[in-house]
Amino acid sequence: MIADVPVERLNDLAPLWHVLYDHHNEVTPHLRDRARSFEQAWESRRRTERRWLESEPDSFVVAAQDGDGYVGYAFVRVRSGAGFAESWSVSDPLADPVTLVVLPELRGQGIGAAVMDGVEARLQEMGIADMAITVITTNTEAIPFYEPRGAVPFVTQFIQPVELTGGTMPSKE
Repeated sequence: MIADVPVERLNDLAPLWHVLYDHHNEVTPHLRDRARSFEQAWESRRRTERRWLESEPDSFVVAAQDGDGYVGYAFVRVRSGAGFAESWSVSDPLADPVTLVVLPELRGQGIGAAVMDGVEARLQEMGIADMAITVITTNTEAIPFYEPRGAVPFVTQFIQPVELTGGTMPSKE
């Protein structure tokens, strides 16, 4: 069953977000020296998601439930599309699914597709025509998931360190 996740249950998503955190670190060995601890990452993400929910009131979280527990979820920001892509038209507001995760042992069973179907149904109700989906470039399993749904490549984003005065690199904090 796909259901909304109320704000008071966001912390229940920690085990799923831990799965995503581990997966991100697995598919990005080239960023290993920048990895934060799970605790730091989770605390930062929790603060960020609460801020999004407060400042972007149409944003939402939906999850696949198994009994009282969650087995997959999506966090979707609904934000202004203005300035997103000046050379092309995009909907305003624009949906930004910043998280999609399913427990590894349940992948391939249609749970992620069901969660995304729930996301798309909500966006259709809201009259939102576009999603800006971010995928880590080396997450080669995610790309074929989105493409059959109509997603097309748009932007490649790089991270480049800048040597700061005194030869120090940016902090992991």
